[in-house]
Amino acid sequence: MNTTGKRISAALLACLALTTFGGGAQASFDEHLDNYQLDTKVVKGDRSKDQFGNTVTEQSYYRTGGDVKVITRDEIEKRHYSDLTEAIKRIPGVTFQNPGYRGGEYGYDPFNNGISINGDSRVIILVDGRRVDNVTSARVGSRTGRGTKSTGVNLDQVININAVDKIEVIKGPGASVYGSDATGGVINIITRKGEEANEATLDISTGSWGKHNYDFSYSGSAGNDNSLHYYVGLHRVMSHDTKYRDGHTGDTGTLGGSRFDERSGNIRIDKDFSETDRLTVSINHQQGKDGYPISTPNLQYWNEADWNRIIFAAEVGTLDDQGRLKPNSTVWGRVNKGYHNLFALDGLAYNSFSQYKNNDIDVKYTFDRQADMESFIRLYHQLHTYGDVDKYVWSLPGTGHTSIQDQFNADFPNGATDKEALKTWIKKYLAPFPGGSMSDLEAWVAKTGGKAPAPKYPPDEKKYGVQLQVSRSLGKHDLIGNVTYDKASYYYHDTDENYDIKEYTMRRDSLYGYVQDKIHVNDNLDITPALRFVYNGNYTKNGVSQKGATHAVTPALNVQYKLDDTSSVYAGWTRVLRPLRSEDYISTYGEYKTPLHDEKGNVYTLGYQKTWNKKTTVGVNYSLTDMTNAIAYMPIFTKWTVYENNAPVQKQGFRSTAVNAKEKKTAFNITVDHKLNQYWTVGAAYSHLSDKWGVKSGYVVDPSWGYNDSGDINTGINKLRPANHYTLNVNYEKGKLSSGLLINYYTGANVEAFTARRFLILDWNLNYDVTKDLTTYIAVTNLTNQAYETSSNFRYDPGSSAMPARQMMIGAKYKF
Repeated sequence: MNTTGKRISAALLACLALTTFGGGAQASFDEHLDNYQLDTKVVKGDRSKDQFGNTVTEQSYYRTGGDVKVITRDEIEKRHYSDLTEAIKRIPGVTFQNPGYRGGEYGYDPFNNGISINGDSRVIILVDGRRVDNVTSARVGSRTGRGTKSTGVNLDQVININAVDKIEVIKGPGASVYGSDATGGVINIITRKGEEANEATLDISTGSWGKHNYDFSYSGSAGNDNSLHYYVGLHRVMSHDTKYRDGHTGDTGTLGGSRFDERSGNIRIDKDFSETDRLTVSINHQQGKDGYPISTPNLQYWNEADWNRIIFAAEVGTLDDQGRLKPNSTVWGRVNKGYHNLFALDGLAYNSFSQYKNNDIDVKYTFDRQADMESFIRLYHQLHTYGDVDKYVWSLPGTGHTSIQDQFNADFPNGATDKEALKTWIKKYLAPFPGGSMSDLEAWVAKTGGKAPAPKYPPDEKKYGVQLQVSRSLGKHDLIGNVTYDKASYYYHDTDENYDIKEYTMRRDSLYGYVQDKIHVNDNLDITPALRFVYNGNYTKNGVSQKGATHAVTPALNVQYKLDDTSSVYAGWTRVLRPLRSEDYISTYGEYKTPLHDEKGNVYTLGYQKTWNKKTTVGVNYSLTDMTNAIAYMPIFTKWTVYENNAPVQKQGFRSTAVNAKEKKTAFNITVDHKLNQYWTVGAAYSHLSDKWGVKSGYVVDPSWGYNDSGDINTGINKLRPANHYTLNVNYEKGKLSSGLLINYYTGANVEAFTARRFLILDWNLNYDVTKDLTTYIAVTNLTNQAYETSSNFRYDPGSSAMPARQMMIGAKYKF
């Protein structure tokens, strides 16, 4: 056997041997900054922090102070994060509002879409400092008209994590350049550049639920002076259906329809003409097809009897004491216990799915560099095509009748008093229990039109623009001026008033401006005033204005002061403005017909950090978000009109409605990092946040929620997430062996929304360097196989967003 064969065999044997340890993968808060890549130069530990203790990155000159965490390439490789979400979720205060599975995470509804930082979902996603959101995006369908604040960006579809060099997470609007709408904060993804030495890496892993991951990258430089740097990355990940642990029963279930298959390719080329001049070309391609499961079934009601109860109440209605059908008596949502189990039909039976294809091109020419600040011009183009097919049929049309209710009344004119007869009727006209007979389920799918077809008209999101930045260092002043012109469009098909399919294009042009002066008053004090300007033009639909033009100038001021060589404090204030999206301007919803307004307010931040003996660092951060207008989205008693047989029918009940409101949100974060010795490091963190809303009198929340103050429609917002998040990271590294244990502890969860008040989750990883070129590893998430949720939804029972059960991945990485 040749040397290469021996190495591969050794890797496989090591992986098999390591399985006896059990464990999972995550990171610590030490950020692994002793030796990392900055631009095209290696930065040692003494350059990783500035004089105030702030982490230095390619774009850190934009910010002054702030609560910032940086995840480096070294950490990504050692912890084996499978995607960007997994890498970032370990940061206290950062929450992903999805059930934890991949398929359908970002396609269905606001509760299942987006990212929040310190409880605020007004978050901006960047790649190399450029915004990737699209202001015409309709990623949450028509629900923008009800006030969703989703970013409209699926983080895991932005770029393959194998192409990521660093992830910079900025809590709050401390980095003013990124926009007045970054109220919650910023996630800046910095891509990998070619290194000096040519090197290829192959990383292959496999594990639970038939998950397979393949990564290949090639990085290097060319030319006599190595001035041309290049990076090429290829990635594929696929998985069968995810398993989850149910918090009601403690049983492990399979989430039907959660399988996925995603692929990507990335190219980045950097040409250095001098120390200050560089041309960078980045090309990113991603595509995938994900299942569409929507929610995790409640196994407490996962049986045929409960299924029949749930689907009959939701699709047909409620019976009186004589077995007669009450008019307009269908029961949806959490009042119908186990209601969300019906969504299992979508993914499990009909194979509903979402698919996407992204192609991004970014060309940036840097023509000057002073005091680490860049002056550049950038051209960019994004084309994102996505579509979803959510097919389900709960009932068959009645024979010779106009509705399933008519069929029931015809078959039981004197009421359904015979339980067996009713059961037979349900079996004939309503969808069968997905956990029962597969032949019955397949027969039902066949007679209701078959499985989900490919989407006929997948919509496109397109964005292109130009960005110019000029930076100058003049004495004590570091000045930055930045302007971006952005053209966004959304192309889709919809039915017109005659129910004919028509093509529509929504467009909006935007202009962003920014001026900052970082004043180095002395070696101990930086003061950074900034002004931001934003102009959003009218939305146009097929060339016809839909209104919505808005413009504003928002100031910001950040100050950082070095108390001594080991500690510093910072304070910041910024005025924020978040413009509404397209549907918010052209539709109102519910009985109140509330016209929505742009969200406006102020954010205040305070922070302190201290280092003892170069081994222990403590950071304390507090922020207050005071919104004079925010949008609340909760169920309110309202009236609406539906059309049945082309005739309007008035209905009433509790339904999600968007209203203008005042909001005061406070967030508190504390982190402690300690290096025990040359082998062991420990990081601990705590995060707490709370909202206080004020709304128009007269709005009443659903009494089935059981709130003491039902007049406050937003009481439930804090109930939809745990109040406290504790983390403890323990890391060991010695010679060829390295390992990390992450403990996440969530407390203060309300049992109206969660299956338990607290959850303790462990993730673990282990790496072993077989040779200098070959590393084997194990990564296990949810090591103790706990049932838990990190988010909830007001419509459904607790546990509808259950996170995945224990998953193990074993793999090998080879460099050549």
